Amino acid sequence: MAGAALCLTMIAAAQQPAATLNWKDADIRQVVEAVSSVTGKNFILDPRVTGRVTLLSPTPLGPDALYEAFLSILQVHGYVAVQSGDLIKIIPDATARQFPTAIGTAGAAGPDDMTTQVIQLNNVGATQLVALLRPLVPQYGHLVAHSASNMLIISDRAANVNRMLSIIRRIDQAGDEEVLVE
Repeated sequence: MAGAALCLTMIAAAQQPAATLNWKDADIRQVVEAVSSVTGKNFILDPRVTGRVTLLSPTPLGPDALYEAFLSILQVHGYVAVQSGDLIKIIPDATARQFPTAIGTAGAAGPDDMTTQVIQLNNVGATQLVALLRPLVPQYGHLVAHSASNMLIISDRAANVNRMLSIIRRIDQAGDEEVLVE
């Protein structure tokens, strides 16, 4: 592991163990191993998951905070974690929408988790909104209108789906309100 440092110092706490991280140019596969040992989670890595990562945390992180930091590392490097029973598959973002994910953002464990949301529109046509929202969906995400039911289907990370839901709520308002301009 020339030129790389993977330091994981475990600190015993009364309730929950914590880890102080010093990952400088560490192999992502070794990082997955370290996260697995701290969190107790089981991972399957797609063969395309490669790279070197850096994460420095001067304060100890508990297992939940470590896992959230790990999900952020994956996102920065173009990967995503997809839950499949007791296993978590680490795959490239580009293939994430082909795997089953949580339905609705409430089903997502965190903001970086992939989710699919179905949105019923009341006052605006779904196909009209696709053109407005498309720039907000990354390449690995998915946005489609079902015009017969006037619904949108969005697959993306939970944080971005929540952002788009907020925008949709503002746009999907009754259009008969008067606007006073002074």
